[in-house]
Amino acid sequence: MAVNWKSLLATVFPLVGTVIATATGGTLATYNATAQTAVKSALTKVDGGVTHLQSLFDTWDAANPLAQEAIAGTVSMLRNLGFTVPTEDSVVTHVQAAIADLAGIYVTPDSTTATASAATATPAAATA
Repeated sequence: MAVNWKSLLATVFPLVGTVIATATGGTLATYNATAQTAVKSALTKVDGGVTHLQSLFDTWDAANPLAQEAIAGTVSMLRNLGFTVPTEDSVVTHVQAAIADLAGIYVTPDSTTATASAATATPAAATA
């Protein structure tokens, strides 16, 4: 009896791809949720947390106290959950994404920028 390898592989590869995608997606979701929790926690632990959040949103700086606390918190929580975290660099992207998400909630737009934009728009509208 001859085995048709093309037929067998054609059915196995999509199944393996689905399993790998599902496993990886769960891990990425856990990393993202953990980073969000760590950033929220760091906001309350670090003096001037919202100011540091605004600063990190404008320009990433790993030396920022909020960034350091969020990265350390994410690594610690992931290890406590049983995940192997090879380096802190592996969670930095997740922390940066969490900062971007949370900046939209905690950071208000600069009122002088909003006022300047409104003032600039008004004369243009009046001349039209």
